[in-house]
Amino acid sequence: MNELFVQTTHDKVAHDFIEFAKCNRYGLEITSFALPWILDGNWKTLLRSYRLALKDFDNEVSVHGVFMDMITVSRDDKILYVVREHILNDIHIAEQPGAKIVTFCSCFNPSIAMSAPGYVEGYKQRQIKFWAQILDSIANSQITLVFENLWDPKPELVKDIVEGVNHEKFRALLDTGHVNIYSKVPIERWVETLADCLAYVHLNDNHQDSDSNLALCDGNINWNNFLMH
Repeated sequence: MNELFVQTTHDKVAHDFIEFAKCNRYGLEITSFALPWILDGNWKTLLRSYRLALKDFDNEVSVHGVFMDMITVSRDDKILYVVREHILNDIHIAEQPGAKIVTFCSCFNPSIAMSAPGYVEGYKQRQIKFWAQILDSIANSQITLVFENLWDPKPELVKDIVEGVNHEKFRALLDTGHVNIYSKVPIERWVETLADCLAYVHLNDNHQDSDSNLALCDGNINWNNFLMH
């Protein structure tokens, strides 16, 4: 897949985004089901509304999966149970409008990493185990899961997990805005490091003060360096 997607910003059916994407022949990334309170609520009605709104939409669709409070490396089995149920539900939801990609964020905690020497290696191993089990659970699905950097300070954290899972349906997602805020590693090195496992990119800008999702060149990301790689 090599297509430009428009990401919605609503927790309701984003009719304006759908129309914009349709007119410009863009794909659509649905974010409504990224919110845990939606998944705990009347998500079936929302899904039916999306299916109706997308009935004449011929371009690609992707879904941003749940991310708030989703600690996929938790040592608490009860927390993992809830996280796993939400993630599997999002994958099921994504299949209904024919989405081929579902995004899930990493949950790396740099504050813990600074004070606990064993955290990084444990984090990687638990992530690999968690996503390998998820992929086993959806063995017959055509969905590709993409693993998005969030608070990760360096690209090797994402790469090591994707390579550790070692599955054709588990790839990396690079969010340029997150890199600009949370990493001191130049964005071009992120591109170089993740190149072989990269399947999806969130293109957005900021001023390194908040995850403001600005348009390209409205922040201070060096886009020349990014585009040259």
